[in-house]
Amino acid sequence: MYKKMLLIGLLLATLFSPLFAKQSLSLEQALQLAKANNLGLASNAIDVAAAKRDVDTSWNLFVPSVSLTLSNAGRGPGFNAATTSFTNPITGITSDNPIGSTNQGLGLSLGVSLTLNPAVKDQMDSYNLGYQIQQVTYAQAQAEVERNVTKLYYYLLMEAENIKVQEMNLALALKQYEQVQTKFESGFASEMEVLSSQLSYEQLKTPIQQAKNQYESNLLSLKALLGLDLAEELEVSGDIPAMIKELEVSELREYLQKSYSLTLIDLNMAQLKTSMESNKKQALMPSISVSGSYDVSAWNESYSNTFSDTISYSVGLRIPLDGFIPNSRTQVGLAKMQDSLDKLSLQRRQALQQLELGVVSRVQNLNMLASQAELAKQSLELTEKLYVMHMIQYESGYVTFLQLQEAQNNLVSAKQNILGLEYQYVSGLIDLLYDLNIQHTFQAKESN
Repeated sequence: MYKKMLLIGLLLATLFSPLFAKQSLSLEQALQLAKANNLGLASNAIDVAAAKRDVDTSWNLFVPSVSLTLSNAGRGPGFNAATTSFTNPITGITSDNPIGSTNQGLGLSLGVSLTLNPAVKDQMDSYNLGYQIQQVTYAQAQAEVERNVTKLYYYLLMEAENIKVQEMNLALALKQYEQVQTKFESGFASEMEVLSSQLSYEQLKTPIQQAKNQYESNLLSLKALLGLDLAEELEVSGDIPAMIKELEVSELREYLQKSYSLTLIDLNMAQLKTSMESNKKQALMPSISVSGSYDVSAWNESYSNTFSDTISYSVGLRIPLDGFIPNSRTQVGLAKMQDSLDKLSLQRRQALQQLELGVVSRVQNLNMLASQAELAKQSLELTEKLYVMHMIQYESGYVTFLQLQEAQNNLVSAKQNILGLEYQYVSGLIDLLYDLNIQHTFQAKESN
């Protein structure tokens, strides 16, 4: 019976183990999921579709207004009916006759009207510019999502590497504790060395747990960005990217004009100019109005026939004159739009200066981090040699356990320092690429 239950349990574990296996996710897969599931991008996509619809249906500016009216009118006496005087030509007697009820019958009217102004073309151009603005806004939002996902992804990779380093250090500390305890039992180590090694081992557990908690917290943030179920098992897989040896500001200046922020300012300026031209034409240039109607009247008691119809039309040319008066509302409104255009021009210059300053600052910082990382790698090599020498001397009895422990802590700190510098570099480089709208593929660093 026991063997049968065990066999069933193993079979169930074999069948359902794939359901509980962790999903390994590459950076490319993460970016695809973010683009497909991000709610902010979905909202921006609706704005793009709406702007595209405005462009595709801009021909309706030339569609006239059409209305159909069905009416019935009549009147009758209220509390005191109106009267008409009537004098009998034979008797000469004048009498007042009350006016009775009348019905003008059923009326049907079909009306068509259209007003044309040279500003129609500017309005169509405004639709095209609005569509371009939404496209750039969507591209900027998508790039921002990619930036956030990429930074978080590489942070998780480096945090996982940091946890691995700490776990190796914990395993080494446990091994050292067991060795010291064995020496103590043989009479070659003091009780203080045993307690010190045990304390060192126990103290390493808390930082590892904190690092794991931080990793899980950021992993939840990544799942939220990707639109995944928070309860889904997930792990990231990939390589930490290599550093670029040296960046030159001069090579990046050509990308300044391609940034999303400047592109949006340029498009907004163009749209404002178009709106200004449209308002100017509407206020200062003539408009042509064409209208027509077809009216049908039936059962009107005022007419002798029971059915009649009429056709009417009108063509008018409207020439506005108030816009030419100095300081009129039209002139003041156009002046305000020009002020807004001037402010946008100044805003663009300021944005360009800030962007250029930010690029110079980021490049300097990235080059400094690359230099520090190179020095940190050299320091790590020396720290590893010192640790090996301390191990040999400790086994020979020339150094104390505390000195060995210090060398071990220095080794772990050196590895963590390199990981920190690498993440700061990658994070800064991602921000720089986002600011300049540069497409870049990260290369994995060479393994030591």
